[in-house]
Amino acid sequence: MPCSLARDGGRGDGRPMRELLILAIHLLVTVAKLMRPGGVRAVAAESLLLKHQPLTSNRSRQRAPNLTALDRFLLGLTTLLLGNRS
Repeated sequence: MPCSLARDGGRGDGRPMRELLILAIHLLVTVAKLMRPGGVRAVAAESLLLKHQPLTSNRSRQRAPNLTALDRFLLGLTTLLLGNRS
């Protein structure tokens, strides 16, 4: 199966190159976060929140999502892991 970069067919729309650029930027930002003091904890907490966010937001489409005790615990734990950002 050919690479998605080869699917362009010579049209030159630049979409695959843009996607690669965005991926490279995300990689650089993550490496920069890891290099800071406490960076591993911050990246782990961010990953946990990003995985849990769709579950929480899709649960209820009302005024605000109904948070369970587990939701509150995970949000509180990640807040402690991230620490003060001031």
